[in-house]
Amino acid sequence: MKKFYFLLFCILTIIKSNGQDTIYSIAYNFPQPISNFEDRDTANYFYIDSTQANNIWQIGIPSKIIFNSAYSVPIAIVTDTLNPYPNGNTSSFEFVIKSDDATFISFWHRFNTDSLSDGGVIEVSTGLDSSWINIIDDLQLTLTNFYSSSSTISSNNNNAGFTGNSDWIHSTIYGYGIDFKRFRFTFTSDNTNTNKEGWMIDNFDFTCLGTGINDVLANSPIHIFPNPTSNFISVRLDNHIQFKTATIKDITGKIILTTSMSSIDLSKFQSGLYIIEVLTDKSNYVAYILRQ
Repeated sequence: MKKFYFLLFCILTIIKSNGQDTIYSIAYNFPQPISNFEDRDTANYFYIDSTQANNIWQIGIPSKIIFNSAYSVPIAIVTDTLNPYPNGNTSSFEFVIKSDDATFISFWHRFNTDSLSDGGVIEVSTGLDSSWINIIDDLQLTLTNFYSSSSTISSNNNNAGFTGNSDWIHSTIYGYGIDFKRFRFTFTSDNTNTNKEGWMIDNFDFTCLGTGINDVLANSPIHIFPNPTSNFISVRLDNHIQFKTATIKDITGKIILTTSMSSIDLSKFQSGLYIIEVLTDKSNYVAYILRQ
């Protein structure tokens, strides 16, 4: 069973698309846990779309009335570090990830916009074409602390997105085997200027747990199946050891269930990755289980 953490280990591959250079950041085995923008090289991992004439995304020190501090001071990526966002604006940045196992993407952000008129949309695309879908419509991803389909933004063709006003929010994206998937963050505003501050994002965290879901515990006396699962899992032991208890933890290590039953119902759990610790009369065994 392998476990590793990564954060956008960057291979700067330049690919010509529509006459412009696109920078792809391939995430794999990066040694740092968080992109907090204080490291100058971090900026290279995020491509601000220069084809948009008035793109207002900037990496710098936020110095506005509301956006007066990054989450991890002093630097964040923000829709202009000094000025309110202009009317009639469309601004995007993106990054690309490849991973072959359980992958978590999280970030801290806040927004100050004209509700339902202006705001931020996150889209995903695979391949190098121009086909994008709203991230909430990607059935391969599990999202927490995201917008709903009813939170629409009129300046972005009524696409769902983050709109209105918020304090800092910690949003997460979970997927399995993210294969060269592009993530695009787009801020838009309508033609009414309300002198609001836009969208500010900090502390991108990219983690790959390296679960090896298909062969977890393959060489141990403990067998957990089916894995992945949508409801029940069963714990089976070789004849020479005795089952005592199983403990299920979330990915932060918080205990959410302890049972003496070897058949465990996960149907009430949210989709995502969990840790199972099996206690026997001989030893403890730890593995990952994926609830689909």
